[in-house]
Amino acid sequence: MTTPSSAVRASDPWEMALIHRVIRRGFEQSREYVLAAGAESRAGAVAKYIGFQLDGLHSHHSTEDELLWPVLLERARPSAALIHRMEEQHAGVHDAVETTRRRLVTWQTAPTAAASESLAAALETISTRLAEHLGEEERDVVPLIAARVTQAEWDRLGKVAFSKFKPDQRFTAMGELLATADPDESARMLSDLPAPVRFIWWLVGRRRYQHFMVAVRGS
Repeated sequence: MTTPSSAVRASDPWEMALIHRVIRRGFEQSREYVLAAGAESRAGAVAKYIGFQLDGLHSHHSTEDELLWPVLLERARPSAALIHRMEEQHAGVHDAVETTRRRLVTWQTAPTAAASESLAAALETISTRLAEHLGEEERDVVPLIAARVTQAEWDRLGKVAFSKFKPDQRFTAMGELLATADPDESARMLSDLPAPVRFIWWLVGRRRYQHFMVAVRGS
């Protein structure tokens, strides 16, 4: 990603809004699942779902740290203070994620009422910090991406982030995206996938995701 800013063609980072909705929804649902009646009997499945959300957030943010912020600092220098603020907000979210991981281990081992409240509070902290960060990113950073990052670079960023999921998490990632997307977004996202990937999703992936979510919700 070393294209001079004067040579950059506009890109269309439309996926950012969808990914952010997936993230917000995932942590809101995680908190609900922890506090739901009978959650202790589904602790393994709920913990796996929360672990997926934590890993997904890490994939998204670490890829921005590696591939996006350095380019914007180079090509959009007047916005350096904004980019550094994004980096600082990532650090604050990371701290909340690490706290949540520790509480998740405790809760999965002994899902008591007190452990449930503690884990739910940690998840709420993540949501609160994300509310500020994602809102500012959508309002102020996405226009910079559109103007300063090429489409090829943006596409690569998405592929790198997705590659960080463990193999058994990729169907969950697809399911969460499609569960959040509106019909137009779903059609656009699926049309960008290679035909074999779409075939595997409809043949195997969708069913596995649905079965997993039944285990998480208990119905």
